[in-house]
Amino acid sequence: MFRINPNKIKLLLFLLSLFVGYAWAGDGAKKILDPQGNPIPHALVKVSGSAPISVNESGEIDALPVIEGEIVVFALGFETKKLSTEEWRQADAVVLKEKTGSLQEVVVAATRTDRTVEDLPMPVTVLNSEKIQQTGGLRLSEVLREQTGLQITSDHGAGLQMQGLDSDYILILLDGEPLIGRTAGTFDLDRISVSSIERIEILRGPSSAIYGSEAMAGVINIITKPVDEQTQLDLGLRFRSFNTWNPYAEVGIGNEKWSAKILYDYFSTDGFDLTPETVGQTQNPYQAQTAQVKLGGKISEKFDLNLFLRGYSESSSGEMQTSGPTPELLEMDNSRKDFNFNPTFRYRPNENLLFTLRGMTSWFSTLSDTRFQRDGSAFDFQEFNQFYHRTELQTDWQANSRNLFTLGMGHLVETVEATRYDGLNRFDAGYFFLQHQWDPHVKVNLVTGLRADFHSQYGNRLSPKISGQYKFSEKFSWQASFGAGFKAPDFRQLLLNFNNAASGYYVFGALLAEEGIQRLQDQGLVARVLIQPETLGNLTAETSLALNTGFRLKPDAKWLIQVNAYRNAIDNLIETAPIAQLVSGQNAFSYFNIRQVVTQGVETDISYQVSPHLSLSLGYAFLDSYDKDALDRIDAGEVFKRDSQNRTTRVERADYGGLFNRSRHSGNFKINYRENWTGTDWALRAIYRGRFGFADLNGNLILDDDREYADGWVSLNLTVTKTLSSGIFLEVGATNILGTLTPQQPNNPGRVLFAGLRIPFANLIQK
Repeated sequence: MFRINPNKIKLLLFLLSLFVGYAWAGDGAKKILDPQGNPIPHALVKVSGSAPISVNESGEIDALPVIEGEIVVFALGFETKKLSTEEWRQADAVVLKEKTGSLQEVVVAATRTDRTVEDLPMPVTVLNSEKIQQTGGLRLSEVLREQTGLQITSDHGAGLQMQGLDSDYILILLDGEPLIGRTAGTFDLDRISVSSIERIEILRGPSSAIYGSEAMAGVINIITKPVDEQTQLDLGLRFRSFNTWNPYAEVGIGNEKWSAKILYDYFSTDGFDLTPETVGQTQNPYQAQTAQVKLGGKISEKFDLNLFLRGYSESSSGEMQTSGPTPELLEMDNSRKDFNFNPTFRYRPNENLLFTLRGMTSWFSTLSDTRFQRDGSAFDFQEFNQFYHRTELQTDWQANSRNLFTLGMGHLVETVEATRYDGLNRFDAGYFFLQHQWDPHVKVNLVTGLRADFHSQYGNRLSPKISGQYKFSEKFSWQASFGAGFKAPDFRQLLLNFNNAASGYYVFGALLAEEGIQRLQDQGLVARVLIQPETLGNLTAETSLALNTGFRLKPDAKWLIQVNAYRNAIDNLIETAPIAQLVSGQNAFSYFNIRQVVTQGVETDISYQVSPHLSLSLGYAFLDSYDKDALDRIDAGEVFKRDSQNRTTRVERADYGGLFNRSRHSGNFKINYRENWTGTDWALRAIYRGRFGFADLNGNLILDDDREYADGWVSLNLTVTKTLSSGIFLEVGATNILGTLTPQQPNNPGRVLFAGLRIPFANLIQK
């Protein structure tokens, strides 16, 4: 009869426990806690070179498989903690210290893979939900306008400028997928509601190597709130000046396998008027609705599926008056619609390999109908319809703890049909990209990439990039990146004929500018011509080379200093600028090539944690931009101007002010204070923009006269927030407290007061 020896069983169990101790980094669940002993539910744990693993709602994480290397624990707002396998196994819990700065946020946009800011060899800024909340913004433009080195322009709605380059060169992503619907290349940031945003990733510098030609200046990646297992309902209402209302509702439904998040956001405003002496408003009243569904779940242990659907609808109305001997009133109606459908499949056959199949389908349309008020007859009618579809397969292979390879390939189709366009315009393109993330040493990491595009309009193009970082110590690291880009003029820049009734501006493609301005003059809508449209000429393609370099310095837990210097050299830059000022105070815009352009400068952010309740930050951006061809003509004595007494003089180098609509100096100063007695958080910000050129008044096509500059300004903003014990969130505040008006920036309404609340209802349905 077989008999079990108890001593052998004990020995076997002992040996098994040793094996388990070495096969796992811990002998049970570990809790990630803050200094007060509270769990940190958003903490991440990364073992060696593997992808970060999230903890659960209680701040717990199960035992980790041992991989050669250390274990890193990090979370937003806390110092990173590094542990050996033995330290992890022996610890009952891991306590993270609160930190200053934002180096541990996980970023997706920079490499298309999860990587923390401190591990990225390129300039990246992450705005988490707390920072977004501090701005008091309702739309995306109101959040980005307070960030160092970013300027919100009003050339075609709320556009963005980065490193001296316009919105045409900045790729806007929503959960990693590109957003379409640009008016002559500019994406109107006011189309994006803040209520659904979890965080915003700002990647500065060229990213054409992984995203294509639209990312020559950088990338803005908007991350919406994630789905989770908790079932809840959030109701919010925000009010601000000009009878602006923003109610919204967010519903979360989920279980262990599938979760969904549904958002509805409504926005309504009466608009504002900076020129009350004329008929019509600077911004007409409009209403906008956003509906969004985000669904995620596990098909199996190795298959994940995510679906994202978003719909946007906007309508506006207003009036304006023609000039001339017999002025007539016009009524304007305008609408915009946008729909996105993005399915994503992820298959992970093992820990080192991930396949991601993405689909992205978008429709965008605008309709503008302007009629005479006297009899309802047509004055102007414009329609624009755009369709975009992209399919992409991305493969990530973790060869070992030091090497991660990413290979992607895809195909896209884009069509546009619009009033005064010749038939249906279609683009087809294929592409592939390869990226290598290499950590040859604990102090060194490199990211190299190459993208090949095969486009039906501009042929084939290669876009390379290399980025590197060297960590001299835990406190100091240096980064540098170099990249090339290419951008051809698209059909919008050539053929667009657009009028936005909500704001009252016009945009003409280069081939239609002369005809368009003449038509507006015949209708009595032009106050003055700023640039003669017949001088614009035909557009040609652009090429660019760009360099970014800088450092991150963290001398202690209280200080964080980040500096980035850049230089973009672009041949045949396609520039957009006002070519005529309308009687309403708005502008008509068009496009032209500047043969050789350089934008270069330095951006600096300094933050200091004075105490647990008080933090200060300072941001400054210096920008130098110029047209090399213009400087050559000035040096040759070929450029002249007329002064206020109509005397002709030769333009000198000292007169030249660089490119239009660029501020040489800008910055911000922010104070964040937690007042314990009332439990309120105070965020006071001063945003500065230096003077900038707004028009070519003397007709020589360059910025060289003091009369051609708009004055600099300071916007003082304050937000006060409080979260009650019940979870109800309250906010009050004001932007532009000083009431500064900037006529050359018609998207600035002056002083704005606001208030809001959010009511959370958690655990509505028991799991």
